[in-house]
Amino acid sequence: MQKDYFLLTDKIAEIESRFVSRDGWLKIYGSDTIDFKDSAGIFCYLISESKRQAEGEQYSWSIRKGSEGKPSVYGDNTYKTYDEEGVEPFLFYKHFSYNDGYEHYIDISEEFVLYFKLYERGKNKQNRTFYYVDDYGELDEVIVVEPKQIRVRIRYLKEYITIRDMHLVVCFDYMRLTSEIPKDWQVAFKEELIQNDYSTYSHLIRNIAGEFQSWIMGKVFIGPNPIKKTHFDPEYKYESFITGYDEEGNLIYESCDAERIDFKTTFFKKEVLDKYYNDPGKYQVDGFGVKSRFFTLKCDNNVGEYVPVFLSDLKSLPHTEQLHWKQYNIPPKAGMGLSRTYYRTMIDGNWAEQPDAIDLFFKDKYEEFNKKWEQKFGWKLYKPLAKQDEHLFTALHCISSNNIKAFCEQALTVVKLTIDRLNEKELAKGIEIPKGIKGIGKLEKFLEYHDITIPDMFVFLRHLQSLRSGLIAHSFSETNKDCKKAMEYFGLSDSNYKDVFEDILEKSIFTLNTLEKRFLQ
Repeated sequence: MQKDYFLLTDKIAEIESRFVSRDGWLKIYGSDTIDFKDSAGIFCYLISESKRQAEGEQYSWSIRKGSEGKPSVYGDNTYKTYDEEGVEPFLFYKHFSYNDGYEHYIDISEEFVLYFKLYERGKNKQNRTFYYVDDYGELDEVIVVEPKQIRVRIRYLKEYITIRDMHLVVCFDYMRLTSEIPKDWQVAFKEELIQNDYSTYSHLIRNIAGEFQSWIMGKVFIGPNPIKKTHFDPEYKYESFITGYDEEGNLIYESCDAERIDFKTTFFKKEVLDKYYNDPGKYQVDGFGVKSRFFTLKCDNNVGEYVPVFLSDLKSLPHTEQLHWKQYNIPPKAGMGLSRTYYRTMIDGNWAEQPDAIDLFFKDKYEEFNKKWEQKFGWKLYKPLAKQDEHLFTALHCISSNNIKAFCEQALTVVKLTIDRLNEKELAKGIEIPKGIKGIGKLEKFLEYHDITIPDMFVFLRHLQSLRSGLIAHSFSETNKDCKKAMEYFGLSDSNYKDVFEDILEKSIFTLNTLEKRFLQ
């Protein structure tokens, strides 16, 4: 054993930090005992303002683990919620011995949990986390319970004790034994009481039963904030965005909360939408905005290269979302503006039209076509996606950069929506189809049965199907001849993934329009 270890230098450092970590967590429970020669324990409780001075004068604890004093029943059958007025447990040690076994764990003050309306999630009583759920559905960890320690986020704890005019007392008991103390340590026996504004503890060094003991016992005080302020008090933050240039050519930034900014427009890179497209379970993107269960932002998603937004509409976003949009904010250029569809809908007040953006137009057209087909034939040409794949339709979008991974994911979605979902069973009814013909071949036979031939359309569909074989693991197969022909057909290269994907969407719309013209008009 080293001298500093025996003297509990590491534990004294914890005491001096008041058990608060740099990332804002407060340790309120610990059970770090190694053996009878090296033991450590931390517990906590609350005291009223009136008890603070008396508690600071002694290092002993007012509440001990397993003896919390809530509730207390006295010999004359007197019931009291707390054993001592002004002293209140924050943690509760629960232990149960029953026929099948034994269990123990630490519970948290129910009043604290109820105050913040904390949501609990975990494997079991000894491994769980309590979360604060904000107005936008985001989870923030407040308490983490583990078998050997419990931590609480200090800002939540401070709000709680502030609103209640109380202090938190974090108690500690550390002890180490060694069979000998080398002379060069120059350690003397002592019984010292250390007191300051935030802690009171005793450090005892002595010989006991032939062993040398270093023992620290005491407590640290966490006081309330000087000003009462709760999470219920609204705190609005508004970011500034680019709205133009001044006379000297410098960018003009205006707050989305400023006055007289109706219909002022600011612009963003198309990549700003990737966050929402990539999480279709939480967000929905259409031609007129982004929506979630917790906010709605009106924006013009009908422009190919950028996203225009009315400055005042950004005010509706949570501050974290404003920051997300701000990093994609771009200066305006000549010719930039709102799409015709967005202008006619949001400014002129006309009924919503079909979107201008090719990805949104394809999705609208796909759904509209499938409904019309079902109305005429009694069955859908494209079968609905499986439940686990429904998010693919929501997340389908034009890619914002020449990224092979994004291209593969979106191109595969188009294949799944069209070729993979062809209703082969219905297409083959009443038609002689040679054995081995599937998918596209059945659609071609269906058209031939109706005296329709569209060779260019089937060239596209077959090349699209061949392309998918090269999309596995987001790399193109050099040995797959059909895939190489498909790449040549689409003119695919490392620098034009965006353009090729839009071409795929355009040809897919042409396919829907062609079938609609031949069968549904």
